[in-house]
Amino acid sequence: MKRVAVVLILLLISSVGYSQSALGIKGGVNLTNISTDAGSFNDNVKESLDTKTGFVFGLWGRLGQKLYLQPEVLIATKGGEVEVSPGGGAPVQVYDVKYTNLDIPVLVGFKPAKWLRVMGGPVASLKLSENDKLKEALNQFASGDEALEQATWGYQVGLGVKLLGVELDLRKEGSLTDINALNFKDADKFSQRASGWQLTLGFTIL
Repeated sequence: MKRVAVVLILLLISSVGYSQSALGIKGGVNLTNISTDAGSFNDNVKESLDTKTGFVFGLWGRLGQKLYLQPEVLIATKGGEVEVSPGGGAPVQVYDVKYTNLDIPVLVGFKPAKWLRVMGGPVASLKLSENDKLKEALNQFASGDEALEQATWGYQVGLGVKLLGVELDLRKEGSLTDINALNFKDADKFSQRASGWQLTLGFTIL
């Protein structure tokens, strides 16, 4: 995954050397949650429907005009909530999970109009940091040094508009692979995935 990240970053940088290309900066917010398929722990571990607000910022490159390729390098904070019922009449506890990724989307886009874009593609994510809340929430059911995988795959699909020189993008994000790295020895199935929305403002710098 790290080799893939290096290749995609080089692709972003090298795109500036081509005609019909652009390089820009962007920033905005993420609204995410963590969905849980708890398997045999379904009575003890549940997902929360609440979304968490994080930030995202980074660089984007664009190669092509009507049909284009857009690699990006983004720092993104994400998270969600996990509800754990210890049993024995103990109250349900809610754990606030937060983590930061280096996200590298490689999107294919199309411009049906000069001011309108549609795009979609895969996202490679490298975990930069996480808090200990998910591991704390699940330590009675699982073991592991870290709660979240170091590298995962996801996707983005969305729309973009350009108004007065500003690029406004709204994208749906989701996981293609499990984000959970803990070892659940007694579970027939346990998986967690992240999903949400991303809203950003971008500016062309080259």
